[in-house]
Formats: sequence, structure tokens, C-alpha cells
Amino acid sequence: MTTLRIETLTLSHFEQNTRILFNETTHHAMIIDPGFDEDFIIKKSDLDKYTLHSIVLTHAHLDHAGAVQPLLDKLKTSHKITPPLYYHSNETPIAQCINQLSESYGLKGLYHNAPPATQWLDDLSPLKFGDITFTVLFTPGHSPGHISLFTTPQETHLEGQFSEPTSQNQPILIAGDALFQNSIGRTDLPLANHDQLITSIKTQLLTQPDTTLVLPGHGPNTTIGQEKKHNPFLI
Repeated sequence: MTTLRIETLTLSHFEQNTRILFNETTHHAMIIDPGFDEDFIIKKSDLDKYTLHSIVLTHAHLDHAGAVQPLLDKLKTSHKITPPLYYHSNETPIAQCINQLSESYGLKGLYHNAPPATQWLDDLSPLKFGDITFTVLFTPGHSPGHISLFTTPQETHLEGQFSEPTSQNQPILIAGDALFQNSIGRTDLPLANHDQLITSIKTQLLTQPDTTLVLPGHGPNTTIGQEKKHNPFLI
């Protein structure tokens, strides 16, 4: 049985949902969107029990990627490991502007430019996480290289913020800032595109089963079925 445990940590000045995924069969961990507080993320990753498989970014805005470099530095120092980093190459200009944007928000030194990916997600799908397989969905609009991750484990357990019961074989969508409960990602940011985001959501996300549990980058969970019926941006 494939068992996926997902712990959500709401971090940063922007209340962003960092997630740590645990494959309970292979004892691997994956960190998704480490935006802030690398020490806490390392602590919650339980690296005495789990092997760190990778770090994955849905996109490279500062609240999702601002802790990548210090996280890598501390993992190398404290655990002698350098896990691969995955994100889409279209995010490169955003990843390289985090320092500057952080300073403009009055948060100088708290968020850091992300290094280039070990491997770009441009043509990498599926993404294997032990015996769990993620489909990488290209969902630009909020940012030019935004991706979402879709999988259907036999069993999923949610912990931390926004934990709730799940069903056997319930599809899981890690949506980043593409889709929220009754909302969508901002498109008033540099390199964002509203029409592109709506197209991404309708062609890549709303085509998933209605029972799909959506884990967004901010705020509570939702489902594809709920968003089809109630999201004012999509009706």
C-alpha cells in the first residue's frame, strides 16, 4: 500500500503553506515550497528517520522559495546532504529577484535568492517519490513557470495546519498559488498573466476528478468539485 503523509507548516510573513511529504513505505521525505524558517523545516523533516529525497518548488516567489539557499546550506553542514532541487526554468528571473524584493518589503536579509535547479521540471513528468508518482502539471499565470503536483496514493494522512480526514485512493493536488478555496492566485504581480492562469486552471486542474483534495499555497484545503461550483473566478 502506498501511504503518503503530508505535514503542512504555515510559515513566513505571508502565511504560506510549506509542506513536508513523507513516503511511509520507503521512508523518504520531500520538502515543497520552503519559503521561511529553514531550521523549523529541518526539525519537522525528521531526518533521523527519513531520507530527504528532494526539494520542490511550485514557483519561486519569495514566500515559497526564500529559504531554499539557507536550507541547503544548513543541510550540508548539519546532515552532510545536498538534496536535488526541482522547479521550472521559467521561474529563474523570479528566483533571482528574491533578495531585492525582500528588501523592498522591509524584510532585508530574511528571504534569499534561490539557486538554479538541479534539474528543471520543464519536461520532467512524472516525478517519482519512491513508489509514489506525481504528475507535474504546468500551470502558469500566477508566475511564468508555476507547476502543480497531482497524485493518487492508496492512503493519505494530513497533519499540521488544515489537517482533515481523507478517503482511500483520494486524488491529491498540491496547487501552489494557482488555485485557492474560492479564489485564484494573484495576477497583478510582475510576469503574471490573468488569462493564462484561468486557462491553466480550467485545462490542467478542473479536469481532475471532483473528489481531488486541493492543497493550496495559502489558506485552507478545498476540492476540485467545490471550486467548480463555488469559485467566483471560474463560474
